[in-house]
Amino acid sequence: MNLMEFKGELEKLDMPIQYQSFALGQAPELPYLIFYEDDSDNLFADNVNYFNNLNLTCELYSDEKDLELETKIQKLFYDNEIEYNSTETFIDSENMFLKAYSVSIIFDALADVKVKEVDKSKLQSLIDYVDTLKTDDYEQDGFDKLKTSLAYAKASLIDNETTQDEVDDNLDDLIDCLNKIILIVIEVDRSQLQQQIDYVDSLSASNYSIETWAIFDLAFIDAKKVLSDENATQTKVDNSLVKLIKGVLQLQKIDDYEKGRNLFAPLYWNSLGYEGGLDIKTGEINNYDWYVHSNFIEIPKNALDIVLKTKGSDSLYAFFYDKNKKFINYETTWGEKSAYKIQRDAEFMRISSNEQTPSSLLINQTKIEWDEATDYTIAPEDEKFNTLTQI
Repeated sequence: MNLMEFKGELEKLDMPIQYQSFALGQAPELPYLIFYEDDSDNLFADNVNYFNNLNLTCELYSDEKDLELETKIQKLFYDNEIEYNSTETFIDSENMFLKAYSVSIIFDALADVKVKEVDKSKLQSLIDYVDTLKTDDYEQDGFDKLKTSLAYAKASLIDNETTQDEVDDNLDDLIDCLNKIILIVIEVDRSQLQQQIDYVDSLSASNYSIETWAIFDLAFIDAKKVLSDENATQTKVDNSLVKLIKGVLQLQKIDDYEKGRNLFAPLYWNSLGYEGGLDIKTGEINNYDWYVHSNFIEIPKNALDIVLKTKGSDSLYAFFYDKNKKFINYETTWGEKSAYKIQRDAEFMRISSNEQTPSSLLINQTKIEWDEATDYTIAPEDEKFNTLTQI
């Protein structure tokens, strides 16, 4: 039984217990017990204590002779095989009894020596972090010193004889080396990616098939995202550039409509039964029999603009309709050619003019040659071209 165990046994008496003395003015009501160590008589050899023999004094203070309490104390000594002697004194100045017990406790000194466990958790965590660092990212001299410190730290970690002071020194040294390594900043070249983005930014979806444009658009979106990413590596930038170039190369133009090809509407509409003009407010047929109109002409998906021109003094109208052939608006020209942008929601059109006025309608083409038989003009009204039909 050591001193702490002895104190635990005394506390079983269910009375105030204190080592040496209570603080001034803090003494509880009687009775209470004071215990303290007098000296020791230990058994030792070879510079090691094998058994400790502590001589203690236990002092019981009470306001009257308490035989029942004294018996409890003596039984406690008996049950724990503790030898004791006792003396009794009455303290006149305090008007109290003092029963003093001289006891000896013997215990195995070596059994009570506990080796404090060395805490290596912080060192382990730091080693795990340093292991994630890459040599090529830092200047060589500083990183070499870090690797040397890391090697010592790992050796300390697996050495069962390492003390806490040695572990702490390795931790401090590793932190110091970490603070001194210098990161190599590599300037990422984004110029080629920027140039390619600038180039493809002018491309229009209307000129390419939906499938190939979807593939290109994904690469384009990714390229712009990488370009704006400050943390993007050179490898990531280069991969995005290659992906964008491949996206451009696989684009397929729409081949069901030739750029600049004229959409022909016959001039000799009367012979086809197209009589009556179109109302400029509603786009519907009215009863103006001196004007004629074409049937609905489907506008190609990739059409951007139209060119109208009339030879003579009369006007030429272009009426635009949505996919349900609901009227949207109209454009007109008088004499000289005029170009107009086609609205996004316009999918059909009709043209209306005086039957004696040679007129032409072109989409995505501005050159018009009058009085010539070409694929890009509506020829004058004569026998040679009366056989032309609406496309």
